[in-house]
Amino acid sequence: MAFQVSTNTAALQVYNNLGVHQVSSSQALAKISSGLKAAGGTDVASLGAATTLKINYQATQSAITDVQNAINTLRVADQIYAEAIALGQNGLEVANRAADANADTSATTAQLAKITLGIASVLAGEFNGGTVLGTALTPKVDASGNTLTVTPADTADPTADTVAGYTTFVQAAIDDRAENAANLAVLQSTLQLLNASAMNEMAGVSAAQDTDIAQEMITLTSANIMTEAATAMLAQAMQSNNTVLRLFQ
Repeated sequence: MAFQVSTNTAALQVYNNLGVHQVSSSQALAKISSGLKAAGGTDVASLGAATTLKINYQATQSAITDVQNAINTLRVADQIYAEAIALGQNGLEVANRAADANADTSATTAQLAKITLGIASVLAGEFNGGTVLGTALTPKVDASGNTLTVTPADTADPTADTVAGYTTFVQAAIDDRAENAANLAVLQSTLQLLNASAMNEMAGVSAAQDTDIAQEMITLTSANIMTEAATAMLAQAMQSNNTVLRLFQ
């Protein structure tokens, strides 16, 4: 019976190392080609973190949409107040003229009636299918779904076509416009914070799930070099059996 060397320890070690390098190369290639850290069955935790951040990002985007819609409505309300104030001041001027004993009362009365109708029409202004003034807005202001209620005040029409009536109306409209401006400032600040949160969440998603291409290229290159070296060493180690056998010839 011929003499045999049944175990080639060196070859087995080289073969094991070759397998490690091939797996490393395969994983790096999968990450580079997909752009995801979790590709190749590694770093699965990053996928879970990215998923959570994406859910938060979507909730933040929903809040951004709500707040932006509310801001648009309050901007329309501000324009309504501005137009109503201008008409009220015009009515006040006409009412002052009407108070003059020498004024043409029929002309001023007709003019005041038209101004009052104009004010009523402006105050009933609509936006996005609904009346603006007096309608409560409840936009979501964060990713958790918390809301903020703001209502553009429903300014009352002038109580009478007189100096006192228009004076009261104009002052009320100015006050309501100031309150609306304060609500608008709050929502604009909220929108800025939401936009910042959305940017940070998207950056977090990228950091959690996206492959570091430069690092994976280094890993791939290193693994390929080690694979080539291990392949050459394996071929050399496989010859060791023949070398031992020749010693017995």
